[in-house]
Amino acid sequence: MMNRLLTICALLCLLTLAACTSAPPPPTPVHIDSRPARPLTLCTLPARPTLVTNDDWRRAVDDLEDELLSCSVQVKNCIE
Repeated sequence: MMNRLLTICALLCLLTLAACTSAPPPPTPVHIDSRPARPLTLCTLPARPTLVTNDDWRRAVDDLEDELLSCSVQVKNCIE
């Protein structure tokens, strides 16, 4: 009885393996962008002098915002 059960299990396994003989579809080719690489430049933050008045602070913040905006545009161009 046990021998018959093992034979049936082996045959069922072989039948299920026979259904897996078709090859998987080939992978889709990866698209390689042919655009030239855009050169990156180092983003340097502006050095700030000693800040005494509110106008100095405002000017320092404006300079920093301008530099960060320039860096973000450069990163965005690399991504696109």
